[in-house]
Amino acid sequence: MNLDFFDFVKRQYNMDFNDKQRAAIIQKEGPVLVLASPGSGKTTVINAHTAYLIFKYNINPESILALTFSKAAAKDMNDRFYDTYGSLIPNGIKFSTIHSFSYKIIRQYYYTKNINYGLVEGNRTHYNKRSILQKIYRDINKCSINDDKLEELSNSISFVKNLMIDSNDFKDYRFQTKNFDKIFEIYESYKKSNEYDMVLLDFDDMLVEANKILENNDYILKKYQKRYRYVMMDEGQDTSLIQNKIIEKIAYPENNLFIVCDDDQSIYRFRGAEPGYLLDFKKRYPNAELVFMEQNYRSSKNIVDISNRMINNNSMRYPKKMFTENLKNTPIKIVKLSTEREQLDYIIGVLKLDKDLEDTAILYRNNISGIGLAQRLHEENIQFYMKDYHRNFFSHWVLNDILNFVRFSYDDRSVPLLKSIYTKFNSYISKKEIEYLKSQDQTKSVFDNIVTYPFMKEFKRKNLIVFKSHFKNLKIKKPLEAIKFIRHDLKYDKRLEDYGEVAGYSLDNIKYILNTLEEISRDTSTMHEFVGKLNTLKRIIHESSGNRKNGAVTLSTLHSSKGLEFKRVFMIDLIEGQIPTKESIRLNLTGNSLVLEEERRLWYVGMTRAKEVLELLTVEYKNNESVQSSRFIGEIEKFISKSTKGSSSIPLKENSIIRHKKFGLGIVKNLGESMITIDFDERGEKRLSIDMCIRKNLVEVIETNT
Repeated sequence: MNLDFFDFVKRQYNMDFNDKQRAAIIQKEGPVLVLASPGSGKTTVINAHTAYLIFKYNINPESILALTFSKAAAKDMNDRFYDTYGSLIPNGIKFSTIHSFSYKIIRQYYYTKNINYGLVEGNRTHYNKRSILQKIYRDINKCSINDDKLEELSNSISFVKNLMIDSNDFKDYRFQTKNFDKIFEIYESYKKSNEYDMVLLDFDDMLVEANKILENNDYILKKYQKRYRYVMMDEGQDTSLIQNKIIEKIAYPENNLFIVCDDDQSIYRFRGAEPGYLLDFKKRYPNAELVFMEQNYRSSKNIVDISNRMINNNSMRYPKKMFTENLKNTPIKIVKLSTEREQLDYIIGVLKLDKDLEDTAILYRNNISGIGLAQRLHEENIQFYMKDYHRNFFSHWVLNDILNFVRFSYDDRSVPLLKSIYTKFNSYISKKEIEYLKSQDQTKSVFDNIVTYPFMKEFKRKNLIVFKSHFKNLKIKKPLEAIKFIRHDLKYDKRLEDYGEVAGYSLDNIKYILNTLEEISRDTSTMHEFVGKLNTLKRIIHESSGNRKNGAVTLSTLHSSKGLEFKRVFMIDLIEGQIPTKESIRLNLTGNSLVLEEERRLWYVGMTRAKEVLELLTVEYKNNESVQSSRFIGEIEKFISKSTKGSSSIPLKENSIIRHKKFGLGIVKNLGESMITIDFDERGEKRLSIDMCIRKNLVEVIETNT
C-alpha cells in the first residue's frame, strides 16, 4: 500500500487513532503487550494492527492466529474485522477461542494415533461430566451432591487444570469439596479407562491435552509454529497459565506475540486466570514492547477520574493513569437505603422515569440477586433482558424443601415426604424410626404411627403430637405465612445454620433464596398460585433473552458485564461479605490481599461500564439482618464531594399535602431516610425515591401540616 495506512483508514473508514493506539498498531515483530484501559478501543486496535501487518508488510492472512477466551468475543473480533476490512481482506485470518484451537490440535493427533475419544460436556445420556462426578462423589462420600456443591466441585477441577496444580499440592488450596483429592484422581482415571473404551475429555482437558501434545510431538508443534507466524491475543488478562503455555509454544521461536489486555480487569481467578503472568511479561520477554493505552473514550470525566483513583488502591498492577477528554457529567451517586425492598423501590422509581431503558444496566455481584429483581420488574411491567441467571434457583434444594414441607402438610401419611424433611426441622426423628414407619399402616398419619415406636421417649412422643398439629396449621396458611412458619416455628433456619458449616454451603446465599421466595409469595393466596408464579417467573426470565436491544433494561452479574457499556448503570447490593466476599475479607486479614484486590477489580469493571450516570446502591439490612456498606463505598466517598446520604434538607413533612406531576394530589404518610410514602387520592399509596422527586422536580408542596 503506497498510501499511509492511517490516512487510508481515515479516508476509507473514518477511523482516527491517537498516538498510543498508533504506537501499538505499527508493532511488527517480537512480543508486544498492550495495556488497554476500559473504553480505550482495544478490539479496534488489535484489528487495525492485524490489517496493518497485511497492508504494510504483505503478511499472509492465513499466517495470523487471533485468539480470545469466549466464543462471543471471537465472533465479535471476526465480525468487526470483516465488517471494516472485509472488502480488502475477504478471508484467511483464523479467529478462534483457545479451547477451539486446542481441540483442533487434539483431533489431528488422535486421528494419527487412531485414538477413539468423546466429550463429556453437554447432556449425553451415557457419559457426561455431571453424571460422572455425581456418581464418583456418591461412591466416595456415601451421599448425594446438590447442584451448588456440584458446580463448586466442577469449578475446582477446572481451577486445578488451568493453573497446572500438581495433585501433591492440593493441600495448599482450600478446596471445599469433601475428599476432593480422591474424587479428582478417580475422575481423571475414569476418563482414561472406562466402559466406553475411549478417552473422555472435558472442556479443560482440551487445554491439558493440547499442551501435552505440543510438548511431546515435535512434528505437530513445528507444523503450527510454521503456519502461524503471528499470534494475536485479545483479553489477555483472562488467560490462564496453561493457556499462556500453549500460546508461548505456538509463537516460539520468533515470538511475534501481540497481547491486548488490562490487568485491572482480571476478574477470573476462579477459573484460573493469572494476572501475575502479565506482570512478569518483561521477565519472560526482555525485549518486549509495552504500550499503555490509557485514554478512555467511553465514560464521563467524573466516572473516569474516580474509577482511576479507586483502582490505584491495588498494588498488584501496572502503574497506569486512565484519563479522558470527555466532559464531566452527572456526579457518581452513592445511594444508602434501609432494606432490599427500598432498594427495589428506588430502582423502579428511576426506571419509570427513564425513557432509554435499552441503555441502562443493573449490575450485581451474585446472580441470585437477579431473581428478585426480575420478579419486581415483571410486576411493574418493565421489560428486562437478563444476561445470565441462577439457573439452579428454580430446582434448588431449598425450594424443594419448602414445597415438600407444604406437600407433607397435605399428606402426613407419606413416609417418603417425611423422609425428605425430617432432618430439616426440629423433629429429632431418627433413621430407625423412619425405617419403623415403613412397616406401619400407610393409611394413618405418620405421627400416629411413630408414637407407637417401642423405644420412644415420652418427651419426644409429646413433641411429635405437637408437630402433627403444626402441620395441620401449616396446611391452611397462605404461602408467605407458610414459608415464615417453616423457617421460624419449625426451626428450618436454625437447622440450616447447624448444617451449614459441616456441609460447606453459603448460609447468606441460602437465606437470600428464602427471602426471595418470601417476596415472590407475597400477594398469593394458595400454594398453587405461588408455584404458578414461580413457573411464570422462570419462563419470563428464560424468554428475556429475546428482549436484548429491544427497549429492555439489562440485568447482569458484574463478571458478565465486562466488555459492555451503558449510558446509565446501577450497581446494587454493595455490602461487606458480598463485594468484597467474606472469603476475600478473611484472607486479607491473614495478610493475603490478592483476592481482595480481585474484588476491587471486579468493582472497577462495574464502574467503567457506565458512560454518563453511575449509581452505587447499598443497604443497611439484608436477609433481615444488619449489614455494613462495602468498604469500596468508603473508598469512593473519599473521592467524591457529595453523595446521596439522606433527606435532612427535604422540604417535606409527614401529613404534608403535595401534588405529584404523575400521580396528582396526595398526603405524605411516612418520610424515611431515602424513601417517601404518599397516599394519593386516586392511585393509593406509593413509595417513591426522595432524591428522584427533588432532582426531577416531581413534587410540589401544597400545604405543610404541622
